[in-house]
Amino acid sequence: MAVQVKRERPDQRRHHRVTAPLFVRVLGSDHRLRAHDWSLGGVRVDGYPDELPEIGSEIGLQITLPFQGFDIAFECEGRVTRRVPAEGSYAVEFTKIGDRERSLMAHFIEDLVRGMMSPTEDTIQRIDVPITPVSTEPDPNPKNVIKETRIPVRQIMWASVYAALGFMVFGYTALVLYSNLFRMEVQTAVVSAPIIEVQAQGDGNLPFVRVNVGDRVEAGETTIYFADYDLEKQIDMAKLQIQEREAELNHLLQKRAGELEKMTEYAAVEIGDIERVKIDVEGLDAEHDAAGARLKRVAKLQKEGLATKTQVEEANKWLIAARSKLEAKKIEMKEQIRIADAGIGKHYFNGREFVGDLNDLDANIKLARYQISLSHQSHEALLKHRERLAAKAPFTGRVMALPFPENAPVRKGDVIAVFEKDSDRRIIAYLTQDEVLKVAMGDKASVYFPALNASLRAKVTSIDRTSGFKTEISRRYSWRGAEDRSAEVSLEFIDDNTTDTAQKITPGMPVVVLFEAQSTNPILAAIWRRVSSLFL
Repeated sequence: MAVQVKRERPDQRRHHRVTAPLFVRVLGSDHRLRAHDWSLGGVRVDGYPDELPEIGSEIGLQITLPFQGFDIAFECEGRVTRRVPAEGSYAVEFTKIGDRERSLMAHFIEDLVRGMMSPTEDTIQRIDVPITPVSTEPDPNPKNVIKETRIPVRQIMWASVYAALGFMVFGYTALVLYSNLFRMEVQTAVVSAPIIEVQAQGDGNLPFVRVNVGDRVEAGETTIYFADYDLEKQIDMAKLQIQEREAELNHLLQKRAGELEKMTEYAAVEIGDIERVKIDVEGLDAEHDAAGARLKRVAKLQKEGLATKTQVEEANKWLIAARSKLEAKKIEMKEQIRIADAGIGKHYFNGREFVGDLNDLDANIKLARYQISLSHQSHEALLKHRERLAAKAPFTGRVMALPFPENAPVRKGDVIAVFEKDSDRRIIAYLTQDEVLKVAMGDKASVYFPALNASLRAKVTSIDRTSGFKTEISRRYSWRGAEDRSAEVSLEFIDDNTTDTAQKITPGMPVVVLFEAQSTNPILAAIWRRVSSLFL
């Protein structure tokens, strides 16, 4: 059928509406209907058999464009803008459609509008035959009439110009053909190096920054000290606890000194008591001896009849009483000496109870010193933990960025330093889907640095065609347009002078990479490998 193009005033429509065949199917439905008309902005469908979607609802569509016996299908999303239930008609405005699909529809509509596209049976083949008239007049300067006596300088000059221009054109053409057929230039490449970001482990500040941007650091070197608010509070509390424990120890030591002075006085009193007991023992011993002598005299007088038996018994009673007092006092003296020897300077027995807290004070002093030692260990553990929170260089390299200045407050998860590794630098080239097919693993490539005006050699180490297709949120692959540089190729340096230029080559520097293009045709690729093996 003939294609009809409907034109409307520009102030009503932004796009041309055409009635060319286009089929629409709502995702999730089995009904595939031809569109009444369509444009780049949306599509209208009549005679829909099911319940019409609500105005403003988002629906998924499958669009099919028939062309020369082939169906071109793709999916998109749209919003319902109009519905006529009586006619089963609704209109959809495209809200999410790929650049590639929109370009295809735009190309289709433009060719229809311009008349460049028509059904096959209406195509007219036009043949234009140019006709150049030939003059029948004779040559005004025949060679046999006018002799050639001049050098054709003008002809030689123009011939030279044309020859030079032809050489330049053919040379440029050959260079372009070689660059496009056997070489491939990629300008979307960049120098990359391993970069690690160091994040704050908590809320705090940066009391001391030891390095500056661009400084070289060694692996494990402390670069930034981080002060965690909670940790610093614990460190301060640990210091106060140490001071409190030391104050308690000093108080116990002073109390022990006073108690020791008191015990010294008690010891002097105790020694005096022992001396007095000794004197009492000596007196009782003398009294015992006197009672024994008296008993002997009374007993002798009784034998002589000068003393009675009662006097003898009374003298014996005195002797027994004196002996009892003497033995009791000796026992008391012995016990006082034992007590004095066991607790001299520690406690004092006043006859009823032991007086003195020196033993308890010594135990408390020992406990206080142990608690001080534990407090110091706790404080040292907190200081070591603070040291572990400091930002250290993960490898030998350079400081790329310091987002926060010294003494700046930071929150947990903030990036406080960025380090770049000196080694393992590589080139990352971003290619289209057509270009990545011409690159093979291990291919040699020429790498040019415009900023340094230097070139190096590199080789392909990895090829990732799907790098630009990853959707991190949905964790799936989605196709991209043919012109999108969604493929990623990694290259490593292989030149010996890489180390000399390593200080100048920094990450992010632009790079132009010249690949040895591989043929995507297996037959041509086999022929080229054969020729290369014979002549190269």
